[in-house]
Amino acid sequence: MSKSLSPEAVEALRRLDEVGVGQTPPLVSMSIAAELLGAGLADENSSGAIEITCDGRKYLSGDCD
Repeated sequence: MSKSLSPEAVEALRRLDEVGVGQTPPLVSMSIAAELLGAGLADENSSGAIEITCDGRKYLSGDCD
């Protein structure tokens, strides 16, 4: 999977990946959120927060449970 992301988007994706179940995800700027959402690497939850997707985890590690 070789989607080209800005360094800021990659860092935001890493921070989103560190969030545990039930924890509040970190705030992500609108431009970074748009980049991650457009690439299919993150999604918006019912509260409007950005969360990493399985594809986002694959982008970072090449593995997904």
